[in-house]
Amino acid sequence: MTAPRSDPNLATSPLGTDTLETRSGADGRSGSRGGRPELVLGRMEQLMRVRLLRDPHAGRQCARTGTMTTGPWVLDPDGRPFSAAAAVIMDNTLATSLHASEPHLQWIVTTELTLNVLRPLPADGTVLESRTRTRAADGTGGMASGTLVGTDGTEYLQATGWFQGVEGNDPAAVAHFTAMAGLPLGPDTEVPLGRLLGAQPTTPAPPAGRPEVTDDFGAGWGFDRKDELRNPHGAVHGGALSMMAALAAQQAMPDRSGFELQSLRVLFLRPAGGEIASRVRVRHAGRSLRIVQVELFGAANGPGAKPFVQAEAVFRPAC
Repeated sequence: MTAPRSDPNLATSPLGTDTLETRSGADGRSGSRGGRPELVLGRMEQLMRVRLLRDPHAGRQCARTGTMTTGPWVLDPDGRPFSAAAAVIMDNTLATSLHASEPHLQWIVTTELTLNVLRPLPADGTVLESRTRTRAADGTGGMASGTLVGTDGTEYLQATGWFQGVEGNDPAAVAHFTAMAGLPLGPDTEVPLGRLLGAQPTTPAPPAGRPEVTDDFGAGWGFDRKDELRNPHGAVHGGALSMMAALAAQQAMPDRSGFELQSLRVLFLRPAGGEIASRVRVRHAGRSLRIVQVELFGAANGPGAKPFVQAEAVFRPAC
């Protein structure tokens, strides 16, 4: 499978936090079927096999706004399906609904994303659909909610997102985003999620057994610099950051094989880029519930750096 070629008629007018649309043609309509704008998917969407749909009337109703084909890219470092892999499609499709509902909003960024997992994702090529709707919108931003479902109606995950309007983007960031969108999807992308994100341990694995509950943060997994994961704003994709935070939380539990993600709440404090480090702390380590807090920050800024993401992951016993 290869990614679509970048469009030479690209314009900087987004439909979601991490997509662009093609420029209007000579007839005054956007270049597409029936005059509807064509989406230019970012590299992160392509890596997660996400397709985005747009209907100008879909903002306020529960509408099908995107699809995600599952595969090895939804697997965690231990080879198990990891529901945080849905962060990319939900981040984008929630934003798509908000744009449809509030067309005056041009560029928006995610300020908060929450995932509630209903059952583990499949990893066998199943196509999942995101159905989203706007819950609140005004000239400054808004909130949308949605569900990720199978074609048979099985619900896998529910999500909510808050978004804030921002001013236009740096043309250089948009040009980089466009170039990355033209890269092929070769065999090197048919890999587990951690490899796509450049995840790696930075300290020896904690002792086996139940994790230690602590008030202090400790060093967690790190993530290589991957400029292909940037959005049109020049920052790392919010869905990618969400998955990094979830992986860092999961890897803080030595006995993680007995637990699966229940929920994830991510707060985006400032733009992220470069090599990313994490600090983690386990707040509760019971037999039926685990709570792990995570902060992501720039590795080059040292362990005391201000975080650009704060997250809390809740885990429950695996079925």
